[in-house]
Amino acid sequence: MTTNNLKIWNDVKQTPSNFLKKIEFGYLKGKSDINPQWRLMAMTQAFGPVGHGWTYRIVRTWSEAAPNGSIMCFAEVAVKTKFEGAWGEEFSGIGGSEIVEIAKGQLKASDEGYKKAVTDALGVAFKAVGVAADVYLGNYDGSKYLYEYDHAYQADKILTQSQNQGSHQSNQQQNQNMQQPVQQQTTPLKPKDTRTQQQIYNSALAAIQKTEDKSVLLTAAKTFKGTKYETHINNACRARADQMGWPTKQTQQNQNSPQQAMHH
Repeated sequence: MTTNNLKIWNDVKQTPSNFLKKIEFGYLKGKSDINPQWRLMAMTQAFGPVGHGWTYRIVRTWSEAAPNGSIMCFAEVAVKTKFEGAWGEEFSGIGGSEIVEIAKGQLKASDEGYKKAVTDALGVAFKAVGVAADVYLGNYDGSKYLYEYDHAYQADKILTQSQNQGSHQSNQQQNQNMQQPVQQQTTPLKPKDTRTQQQIYNSALAAIQKTEDKSVLLTAAKTFKGTKYETHINNACRARADQMGWPTKQTQQNQNSPQQAMHH
């Protein structure tokens, strides 16, 4: 049995930037709206397909009239996950929306209200296992959250920051400078990448999801191997490879297995 109680939490706590939308109005202005489909994907990556590795049920739904004339609707859901082959206890979440809202001074019915309430409730329940935890903890929100998310994914920048080998690189640079001709040493140095490893990780995720060059996936997997980001990066690489139709080690193994069976 694993002793790393935060493994799943760390795997699902960070939301890729392209699944976030800045809220521009209302009391949540300045916060980030998390794509609900990504939440489902995060649960699937962590536990397996819904119905097999995790499941949920709608416990109850109800509605209440609001003082302004609108009608609120609410849903309670119970979620259950499988961990190391055994199903755990249920954990719940409650969410809400409107089935009658005020639009331009008039009451307007919405047939999406209960669906939104269930979606909201699932998002609340998923917090318990760490889905999008960094957003809710405030570590990953507002202008700080979106900082440099859209930077191009560059292998040299990621390697420089993620390897955390500042002193080693400094020594290497000194040795290279000693070997270079004097005129080359006068070339201006490139500005140092001051991004944190977290920001570089976010840039990598964004680039993985947009890239049309499979070498980017190989570089990303190699760069983050052995770090706390390895699992999430590998999942993102596999998802992009599947989307683009690129072969992976797993698909190649699956293709080779029938041939190997024939030889035997």
